[in-house]
Amino acid sequence: MKQKQFAAISISELVKKAGISRMGFYRNYNSKEAVLIDYFDQYVTPFYQILTQLPEKNPVVISHAYFDYVNAHSELFEVLISSGAEDILSKRFNHFVSQFYVNNVRTISFEGDYARYWNSFIAAGLFRMTIDWIKDGKQAPVDLMAKIALKVAG
Repeated sequence: MKQKQFAAISISELVKKAGISRMGFYRNYNSKEAVLIDYFDQYVTPFYQILTQLPEKNPVVISHAYFDYVNAHSELFEVLISSGAEDILSKRFNHFVSQFYVNNVRTISFEGDYARYWNSFIAAGLFRMTIDWIKDGKQAPVDLMAKIALKVAG
């Protein structure tokens, strides 16, 4: 994905690079998008677990932890963006943000339509802010990014 747009990568190229058969590929995945989702989930899940285990889950701590993580691991985001896989990244990002709010933030009622639209609003804003920050070369300091996120999502 560093050399080629995601849409232009074929299953044949993937299996050749991975050293597996097409049958082996389809035994585990139904599409190349599923491979990318699995990779992203394996990358983000440990961070999600760290967040859920924080002794204090206040918005200040969470915002800083998030932007510190993105700052330290932005290469994955950069590759996904530059290869045209931003839409897949957005969907998984929304999934993790929604899951985190539902499971860890108890100050707001998260049921039904309220939960659905609140999660959409927060995830979309945080995602766009993160993508723009990365595209800008992360010029704004982590503290500023965390403060902005805190004002919106906290």
